[in-house]
Amino acid sequence: MKTSKTLLLIGVLAFGAALSACNASTTGSSPAVPQVSLPAVSVDPSAAAAAVVTALDQIDTQIDANQTATGLTVEDRDALKGLVATVRTAVQTGDLSAAQPAVDALSAKLTELDAKLGTDAGTQLKDAVAQLKTLLGS
Repeated sequence: MKTSKTLLLIGVLAFGAALSACNASTTGSSPAVPQVSLPAVSVDPSAAAAAVVTALDQIDTQIDANQTATGLTVEDRDALKGLVATVRTAVQTGDLSAAQPAVDALSAKLTELDAKLGTDAGTQLKDAVAQLKTLLGS
């Protein structure tokens, strides 16, 4: 998303420079259109995957923090951790299309368990999943 905004800004600036050059008054010659070269944009997939894995580690930690007598049961924990493991496997193998359904299922499971997540730890778990969704662009 940030890259798209950067490219849009560069494009707008280049267009403005071209218009400015066209409006310059030169007698008897055509205005020269400036050459614009855009910088190469690259996204390091390993850095993106590392950020997602870090978010998944945080989610695992928060799931454990929410397993209490009044919070998540062992079954709840295992279901959530299973979904996190599915996302982790998909990300580590580079198959982000397989990660998305698991992220959606994880989010749905949190919604289902919302009554058990009414603590600060529950809020932190929900925030960690929201960060994961942001990182994956969902």
